[in-house]
Amino acid sequence: MERLALIIVVVSGLWLIAIGFFMAVRPQSALRMLSLTASTWRINLVEQGLRMLAGIALIVRAESSKLPDLFQVGGWFVVLSSLILIAMPLRWHAAYAIWWSHKLRPWSVRTIAPLSVLAGAGLIYAAI
Repeated sequence: MERLALIIVVVSGLWLIAIGFFMAVRPQSALRMLSLTASTWRINLVEQGLRMLAGIALIVRAESSKLPDLFQVGGWFVVLSSLILIAMPLRWHAAYAIWWSHKLRPWSVRTIAPLSVLAGAGLIYAAI
């Protein structure tokens, strides 16, 4: 189980790295994708299901990680926030995503892109 959790955490880290590069190279497309968050029940359930899987993997991997307390707290935060996002009315989640997609500018997306890359790399480092 712990090996599977490690694989899921590493894949999650690689996903954050890939998203960071995508944000840096294609900020307009990243904003468009953000606006589609929770646009349908299927998209919302897949998104939140994958987030929950990553959160559970963080919790399972916590004791073997370099940052066990952070993995525990972060994992529980991801799991609980995913459950809340599934339970809340879809239109609220979708409206929030659309609001941010209109508020953020391409330069700001490019500016925060390295944070996603660093978070992904840090996650992988701490998990191994």
